[in-house]
Amino acid sequence: MPDHLAPQEVLSRGLDDLRRVTGLPLVMGGLVRSREHFTISELRGALTTSLHQLRVRQGEGLGGKTLATRRPAAVSAYPRSAAITHRYDRWVAPERLQSVVSIPVGVEGRQPSAIVYLCDRRSERLGLAVVDAARPVLAGLAADLGAATTAEERMRAISLRAAQASDDPHDLARELRQVADLTTDPSTRARLEAVLARLSGEGARRPAGPNPLGRREVEVLRLAEEGATNVEIADALGLVESTVKSYMKSAMAKLGAENRVKAARAARARGLLG
Repeated sequence: MPDHLAPQEVLSRGLDDLRRVTGLPLVMGGLVRSREHFTISELRGALTTSLHQLRVRQGEGLGGKTLATRRPAAVSAYPRSAAITHRYDRWVAPERLQSVVSIPVGVEGRQPSAIVYLCDRRSERLGLAVVDAARPVLAGLAADLGAATTAEERMRAISLRAAQASDDPHDLARELRQVADLTTDPSTRARLEAVLARLSGEGARRPAGPNPLGRREVEVLRLAEEGATNVEIADALGLVESTVKSYMKSAMAKLGAENRVKAARAARARGLLG
């Protein structure tokens, strides 16, 4: 998935990948903005809307237990489990969930960026094969969410400083350029470029920057340059093939290249691959 979409969209795409690689009937999750609670904002495979926008408090239910301990938690036979509180049973019941794992996404030991759930409507405990399939996607999601959150925070700080009108335009332009160079979402990049052009008084000319490619795009192009297939790139980076294709398509568009070979060559010629 593109490096610096908004955190909510990063989570959304990550859940798509999780459901695809695990084959589970339901995956869901929400961003963590507070130590006290989080909201389940994204569901894939839900039978109803009962869990959508459910606020989960620290220590309550399976996800609340994970928020409190910052560790994965699992139950089988969910309705009868004595390992968790059952505060949210009325919302869970319509989904007929039995085996559920809640997982913190982020740096181990710190407040997670998100909580995700892997869910099955069978009572058997989710096996190691499912967890193993999810692990590389979760690692990639953690990295992308961390980067997206950092970019979001920097944008917020820059906007505040600009509103206070106390900064040198060159300083603001430099910080905006740093954020723009992390961003691969076309609409976000276009807006940043327009602001940069106004700050620099250069009209539509693109200000110079260290690298128009995002971190993931560089990694994908480096491996493509070595002759790796999309499947091999996905395995090397802990992604799924469709995500690699998304990065490649974005990089090709930025470089004006019609195929992956030309994109890698163009990036290498411009010194963008390091």
